[in-house]
Amino acid sequence: MKRFLLSILVIAGVPMLIALGLYLWTDPFRTLHPFDINDTDATNREYASTELFRRNHSTYHYNAFVFGSSQASGLNTYTWALYLPDSASTFLFQAYAETITGVKQKVEWLDKQNAHIDYSLVLIDIPGFFSNRQYGYEAVSMKHWRLSGEPEWLYHTHEYLNFLQRPSFWWTNIKRTVNGVKEPFDNDTVTNDFFAYNRYHYDVLPPQDSLKNCSEVTRRTFFAEVNNRTEADVKMSKAVINSRMQQILCDIKAVFDKQHTDYHIIITPAYRYVHPYLNTADLEVLQHIFGKERVWDFTTDPQLTSDYNDFFDPVHFGTRLGWYMLQDIYGSTLIEQPKTMEK
Repeated sequence: MKRFLLSILVIAGVPMLIALGLYLWTDPFRTLHPFDINDTDATNREYASTELFRRNHSTYHYNAFVFGSSQASGLNTYTWALYLPDSASTFLFQAYAETITGVKQKVEWLDKQNAHIDYSLVLIDIPGFFSNRQYGYEAVSMKHWRLSGEPEWLYHTHEYLNFLQRPSFWWTNIKRTVNGVKEPFDNDTVTNDFFAYNRYHYDVLPPQDSLKNCSEVTRRTFFAEVNNRTEADVKMSKAVINSRMQQILCDIKAVFDKQHTDYHIIITPAYRYVHPYLNTADLEVLQHIFGKERVWDFTTDPQLTSDYNDFFDPVHFGTRLGWYMLQDIYGSTLIEQPKTMEK
């Protein structure tokens, strides 16, 4: 019996030790060594955002922040800067599958770093923002230990377990390491905008070409399930903002009040009502905490939700819609002479 148990331990333990050695050697998620802008991994957007901020803040003195999930990719911070004073330095502090807790952690962490939050946009996507989706331990959504307060070793333990479950990923990283292949940072290296080209042509209305490189088959695949939906098909979402979440929202506001932040809360649109409307009770909670003049609900605007060319998929809007949203919030007349955005 002892020999049998020992055999089981060996059979189970050897692959784990091999995987551990490969994980330490190949650094598959580029998190074991200091952040290198010339060799990064985009798997965990929060990790990349946090480390880029730490790398650049002493140079660019960021004081204008966009917080949000992957849906925040549709907002061009260079365009946003046109509505702000010349002293504004914008940064997209993005996390895939961002949640209310994630935004609170980022706001409070920035405050502890003595970073100025003079301007802010908080993007809320329904229903995910008020869920616990970011508490999983998938590599894409793990919380950065600097923000979560968890031990760094625990973060790397979860990354290792992700690596252990993906044997096909082992060989990919062995080849990358042996061949010395590097993956440069794909996003804007200053503002962290999801699209590096955002720093160009930021002062003109973006073309309606979110899907210009997609085949018609891809378009139909993306949108077939929702193309025939109408406003009548949509139901109001259930109220989800409980007392705990209300306290988190108040904690976010407390930091904004402390820093005298000029902020706006944006509820983002999805294509053809693919998501339920924000519950009226939840909207009232947001308006009560932050003020009606600071809460913008774009989920019910048919002009922003009816054309699939304005979306990358049913829930991710393109920069053209981001442009219109900024116009609604700040007023189109505020864009006057283009600023020099090269940083």
